[in-house]
Amino acid sequence: MKRKFKCIVFLICLVPFIAKSQSNKTQILILGTPHLQQIDGVEAPMLDKVITKLDSFDFDVICIEKMSGELLYDIQSRQDSAFDGITKGRFGAEFLSLADTVQAINGVAFLEAKKNVLKQVSEEKLTINERKELLFNLLATTDLPSAALQYEYINNKTVFATDFEKYIANIIEKKIASQNEYYSLAASLAKRENINQLESIDNLQDEALLFMYYPDFVQEYKDQDGPLDQINELPVYQKINQLSQEGVQANDLSNLYAFFNSNEYKQQDYSGQWEIWLKTNFPSGADRARYALWEMRNLQITANIMNVVARYPERKILVIIGASHGAFIEKYLEQVEHLEVLKYN
Repeated sequence: MKRKFKCIVFLICLVPFIAKSQSNKTQILILGTPHLQQIDGVEAPMLDKVITKLDSFDFDVICIEKMSGELLYDIQSRQDSAFDGITKGRFGAEFLSLADTVQAINGVAFLEAKKNVLKQVSEEKLTINERKELLFNLLATTDLPSAALQYEYINNKTVFATDFEKYIANIIEKKIASQNEYYSLAASLAKRENINQLESIDNLQDEALLFMYYPDFVQEYKDQDGPLDQINELPVYQKINQLSQEGVQANDLSNLYAFFNSNEYKQQDYSGQWEIWLKTNFPSGADRARYALWEMRNLQITANIMNVVARYPERKILVIIGASHGAFIEKYLEQVEHLEVLKYN
């Protein structure tokens, strides 16, 4: 009896520690963003208030809408022309070409560069030369956005001394000036948070598969006579245009970001841009496939986010991604145990 009493006392004492352990959830914020290059007149200072607000969350990890080097090289290795839009288009060609060049000039293979990156990004303090070495290893793994982040950390740009290094520095400077959310938003915030690498979580194979399965999709789209033609005229997209113009004029896009991350936008965007595919009637069923493959892409993105969660348990993670993905990804993540989905607004 005495032994049993001791066990009960022990368990009672242990309960607060168990409760504390169970409350340490990994926290994730899905930040819906416009694709900044599509906004006329956008400049980096227009994001200052957005970055300041995000900085208050004190994130440990930042993810971006880019495909990983492993996935890009995997798709390229298939030698399937159906995926040329990725490997030879704007979503992959630049990253792969630059990675191949760095691998050849610096004599480093993809896997070796990746191994180096994993070791280097974990270092608390890096010298200028160590950051330059990390920058080139990141480029060799197709991670141009993280290389640009490292470039921003390097105050003395004279370390880029050779013709090749100056060539790379010039490419990175052009990217930083391009007003892309990789650089203007994600990298700028990462530097504030003293983060060394941006995590790539996209998987952009949905459209390639759609055209592979349904080569007449575009023609069927043109032949349909219905609500698809009126999507851009819907109030939700008119409001986005208005907030974009007002934000540029006011030199502040914070209201636009607040709207993109509101329940109002998420509900109206779903009805206007995605649910509609379930209400059309393409003869081939390609409209249903368009919706199914969009869900597939978001599930794949979520799986990649969970890969990040596995490597950073009980941390605070930011995912910066096109706003139309937000509601889908949140829907999946909210079903996962030991995760807390944060809200921007």
